[in-house]
Amino acid sequence: MIVIIGLLAGISTTVLMSARNSARSSVVATQMAQLSMALDEYKNQFGEYPPDFSDEEAVVRHVKKRWPRYNLPGGSIHDQYLEFMSHVQYGCKVSSGSIEAPTGLGDLDGQHVWALENYISSLVFWLGGLPDYDGKPSGFYANPKAPLGVGYNGAGNLVPLALPLKARREAPLFDFELKNIGTYLTVDNGGTTVFYPVEDADDLWDASLNAFAYVPAFEQGDLPIVYFRPSPNSPYGAPNGSSSKTFYLADSDAVDSATLTRAVPYARNYDANGVLAWYEDKRFQLIHPGVDGAFGPDENLDGPRDGVPTTQPKDLVYLEDEDNVANFAENGTLISECEE
Repeated sequence: MIVIIGLLAGISTTVLMSARNSARSSVVATQMAQLSMALDEYKNQFGEYPPDFSDEEAVVRHVKKRWPRYNLPGGSIHDQYLEFMSHVQYGCKVSSGSIEAPTGLGDLDGQHVWALENYISSLVFWLGGLPDYDGKPSGFYANPKAPLGVGYNGAGNLVPLALPLKARREAPLFDFELKNIGTYLTVDNGGTTVFYPVEDADDLWDASLNAFAYVPAFEQGDLPIVYFRPSPNSPYGAPNGSSSKTFYLADSDAVDSATLTRAVPYARNYDANGVLAWYEDKRFQLIHPGVDGAFGPDENLDGPRDGVPTTQPKDLVYLEDEDNVANFAENGTLISECEE
């Protein structure tokens, strides 16, 4: 009798855990559907889906298309990209500041400064806009020449908007609640950029910026939903940090002992010309690491995960990938899409 009770208890526990994991995946899939609607509306308004920051040329082109009156200085694509990113940081200080009439960029004292990074922060930025005083994404400025809260004056100097806290903003396309905004720091770990979750707000303070500086990410279950928008020049990277665009997620803030997994978009296979055929190649990919908190292993991978999931039998899919939730998986998790 005791053995039978033990077996029944074990079965019940397994069933309960499976149901709980399924419910979590369902919540993530529902959130992805809402994000997809917001991204479709973004395309309706601005003519294309936003870039994922992996392709500098795509970012610069999109900025000019979305804000045609916004002035970026000349120079190479790389220089324009870097200038835009610096404007973002100044804009974050303007939009989250406590001052009313700054006289110059050196006078800004914002509370939150976002360091945007590929994939992990693009959803928050493009759909949410700039942070307010509390750090909640609250839209871009309605000024067509200064959507980030900064612009060039007649002398060609970059200056903030007058009375930025009273300036009108556009409504964000997605309501990101603060409880779902995770904070991450980037650390150069042996030449590899790794994203570590941050629990202590004191670790976010950047003395050089006189503000909290962090990489924001939209989370479900304390894990990020990552946005991929493949383009011809998107270098999604290979293992061992050979590309600066490789995205490694740590499962803890312990730099020396955290387990790292690598997030990349998924491709069906290569075509006859050796070109990757992406899932949702005309739209985008949204990927969540699932209940195990792991995107996928680092070893034996070269670039994107081609052949996953539907062209692979289930026993050939990496364990860490099995419970990943993706917007292109009709049944929720990747493993549910694989061949029997």
